[in-house]
Amino acid sequence: MNTLIRLRTRTRRLIGAATCLVVLAMTAAPVAASPASVDELAATEHYLHTYLKQTRAPGLAYAVIRGDEILQRGAWGVDGDGRPMTTQTPFMLGSTSKSFTALAVAQLVESGRVHLDAAASTYLPWLRLGAADTARTVTVRHLLLHTSGLPQVWSTDLTDRYDNRPGALTQSVRDLSTLRPTAPVGQAYEYSDANYMILGALVESVTGETFGGYLRRHVLDPLRMTRSAATADEARAVGIPAGHRYYLGRPQRFAAPFDTAGVPYGFLAASLDDLSHYAVAQLGGGRFGDTRILSAEGTKQMHTGTVDTGHGTYGFGWKNSTLDGVGARIVWHAGATPDYFTHIVLDPDADLAVIIMTNIYGLPMDAPLSAGAFNVTRILHGGTPTAATEDPIHTWALGGLLAIAAALLVMLGWSVTRILRIRRHGPTPPARSRTRTIVTTACWIGGCTAVAATATWLVPSFWKGAGLAKLQLWAPDVGHAIRIVVALSAALALTRLGTSVYDTVRTRRPGAPAPTTAPLDGLLRHAEGSATQTATDPQ
Repeated sequence: MNTLIRLRTRTRRLIGAATCLVVLAMTAAPVAASPASVDELAATEHYLHTYLKQTRAPGLAYAVIRGDEILQRGAWGVDGDGRPMTTQTPFMLGSTSKSFTALAVAQLVESGRVHLDAAASTYLPWLRLGAADTARTVTVRHLLLHTSGLPQVWSTDLTDRYDNRPGALTQSVRDLSTLRPTAPVGQAYEYSDANYMILGALVESVTGETFGGYLRRHVLDPLRMTRSAATADEARAVGIPAGHRYYLGRPQRFAAPFDTAGVPYGFLAASLDDLSHYAVAQLGGGRFGDTRILSAEGTKQMHTGTVDTGHGTYGFGWKNSTLDGVGARIVWHAGATPDYFTHIVLDPDADLAVIIMTNIYGLPMDAPLSAGAFNVTRILHGGTPTAATEDPIHTWALGGLLAIAAALLVMLGWSVTRILRIRRHGPTPPARSRTRTIVTTACWIGGCTAVAATATWLVPSFWKGAGLAKLQLWAPDVGHAIRIVVALSAALALTRLGTSVYDTVRTRRPGAPAPTTAPLDGLLRHAEGSATQTATDPQ
């Protein structure tokens, strides 16, 4: 009997213990998918030192965030003015600014002042986009998702205008009237700064405030982004330092002006601490501390990609993709100005955010710079960083242009030497026939023109049709190489024309003594001046 009682007691205890374990398991908080252990954070810092060397960035700032806690952050190197980097140093955000513009529009949608499926012309009656009816068919949703059919804008007449006059944003959107859609509205994704320029003007029209003023009151101040800048006056107040561009692979100091007209698509400025507050709000469903800037549903809608980009999907100012190697779903956006680069990666399932900012940018280094935040996220998931290399198109284009410039310089030197010999000693060989002289000269001039045209129009087409001015801004070494080729081609054509003039004059008077070379003097001086200017073209 005693044995039976003891067995029953023991059984009841086991059942009670099992029940407690079940209850604890049901009530325990879920474990985050990404552990972000001490070892992984150490590996992150080690990787970023390697990243800094590989990208040759003079300065870098980074943060790793879990929920509302900053797990790791740092600022290394110097800014463009030689001062040590800090987490309060302001950076230009580039296209990361688009998520701020989308947030402003989402706020207006939640307040009922804007409707996603209303035509953009509902809020901007004066809007014209190519054909007269285009603005009446493009909706706010189309603009947010880059499905308006508008192409990317590569002309400095429309973007990167550095226009800080009152009404600059509205004027820049009015100037889009000549921009014609390249795809049917709503049918395909095509990333375009023009979409977010229009959204910025829409915010101004609906609220009656400047776009920068609206952001300050409804986004930047509520998130305590004290070192941010959405206007030229704010940029001067926070003191945005010079950044850098790559020139022949090396950092070159460059101080781009602030661009009020470009804030909605790429010219907002903020520090690492500022952007960390923004990331906390994104992870928190629109909440930062006791402040809510958007509902949880609205934040989720912004983060949810609905349009296929070919490499993932696009939401409202955010891209969605699956991170290779670890399979994590990430919500992200990168951005650049000619002299700064910024990248935010959100990992909603792990409640994780990674921010990397550098004070250097260049088109050929886009992939290596972009790899940083992705690789940090991989490391935090226990994965391995992947390598990214410089754009080979840049290497081949620059090498080809410099080779052509060297060949042109040799031919120009030979032509100038020939003219100098004629000036000093007179002609040595008998004159050629006039027809042969004309044909030869035409071939030289035609060849020089073809080389210059190829350099001016064909080479920029490798970068989605960027104009020469745009290319010189974003890839200055290639831009300068093109100008050198054009200048040398013109100088060579002039010297060949000068030689032809002499031969033609001598052929016209076969019995006369050798003519004076005075007609060549002006051409020679022009050619010599062109060659000198080419050799000293500023970088």
